[in-house]
This record gives sequence, C-alpha cells and structure tokens, in this order.
Amino acid sequence: MEFDKIINSRRTARNFTGKKVSQNEIKKILISGSLAPSAKNRQPWKFYILNDGQKNHITNMLFEWDKLNRKERTSVKGTAEQIKLADKMIMIYSDTKKEHYKKPDYLSLGCAIENMSLQAIDLGLGSCILCDTLYIENEIDDYLGISGLEQICGFIIGEPIYNYPRKMKKDLKELLLN
Repeated sequence: MEFDKIINSRRTARNFTGKKVSQNEIKKILISGSLAPSAKNRQPWKFYILNDGQKNHITNMLFEWDKLNRKERTSVKGTAEQIKLADKMIMIYSDTKKEHYKKPDYLSLGCAIENMSLQAIDLGLGSCILCDTLYIENEIDDYLGISGLEQICGFIIGEPIYNYPRKMKKDLKELLLN
C-alpha cells in the first residue's frame, strides 16, 4: 500500500470480526515498532504478547474494576468490550530508569506505537491504543509477573469492522500557532 493511502486509512478500530491474526503478522507489527526513531537510540520499548487466556483474564479484571467503580466516569467497560472482540493484545512497557529520559522516551514510544498502527493498516488489520489498562496497571503487572518497567498502554489488533463514522480531524489552520 502506498504511504499516503496508509496514513489516510489509519483509524482506531473498536470492533473486530474475530478473524485470527497470524504470528507472522504480529512479528511484522512488532518489528515495525522496533524500527521507530528513539531519542539517543535508547529504544525504551518492551512488548508482552498476551495469550488468549491472559487477554481474557485482563478483560475480566477491567469488567470487575468497572463494577466496583460505577460512580467514576470512565471508558473502562468499553475498553474491556473492545479487548474481548480483538484477536490479539500486546502490552507495551518502557524500561526508562532515569527521570530526565522520561519525556524523550515517551516520544519514542509514541513513534513505535504509531509505526505498529500503520503496519497493522498495511496488513489489512486494525488496532487500538488502550490507556484504560492504567486503571489497573499494578494488578496487570502482578498478574503478568512484570516488574521494574513502566506500563505505557495496551494495544489490540484484529480484522476491523468500522461500523461507526470516521471522526473529523481538526483543520491545519486550527493547529498552527503562528
């Protein structure tokens, strides 16, 4: 696919067909993430590919958190429903140890995640970046046996169903400061 078409095709996938994502496709997506630019070539990203049981367990953890925190206005329940529908989920972590590297590493991680999103589009897949996992990040990390890393987000992948309108993006004039 041509780059302009990939960029213009990228959108957040919130619903999926259930079709399986191959290990080869996951590998291509992760390699694309690892090829992203990073500040001082630190490459702060770490990936944890969840198996089906782990994905389902984390989905249930999010549903449970939502039940216990009904008064909070969050999108946790919707996130759990999206995870349930996606075929694959990857947890993304940072290994940043020094405070002065945090912002540059966050920028680098954003580049890696965007590369992964664009590779998914090129493969005919959809993806969604999930930050609601942060509501239960300690529980997820304990469950997965992760320590010493900072959880950045979850990332789901599958064959997309776009049964909702494309969101409008701001005009360039609205974004320029000068």
